[in-house]
Amino acid sequence: MRLPDHVRAFLDKPNLAVLATVGPRGRPQATPVWFLLDGDEILMNTSAGRAKWRNLRRHPYAAVVVVDRDDPYRYVQVRGPVRLDPANGARDIDRLSLRYRGRPYQYPPTDAPQHRVSIRLRPDSYTAMGLE
Repeated sequence: MRLPDHVRAFLDKPNLAVLATVGPRGRPQATPVWFLLDGDEILMNTSAGRAKWRNLRRHPYAAVVVVDRDDPYRYVQVRGPVRLDPANGARDIDRLSLRYRGRPYQYPPTDAPQHRVSIRLRPDSYTAMGLE
């Protein structure tokens, strides 16, 4: 599904997103993440081994909520299947860091480029509030 232009315009702003996944006991797990609309997919990134990575390997479907930091009554929720992409993880975390911080990603001591994994959500439905 291609998101409508007004939703795509909203997602072009560098607001934070919250990624929701399903844990092993069926419980929700939510994490704030950087994101980027990349073509028709929502691109996010994580380190291999984190809860969201484990959850998505087990159940590759997620929801992402993006709230306008200037008006919390404007938001978009996008749901869809997820594909994990370890081959482009290091490149994509730099793209996201440039979007949010204006510089390449600074790896903490517990992380390494080869441990980064891109998360690509392909929308199959969405809801929006406060967008014209």
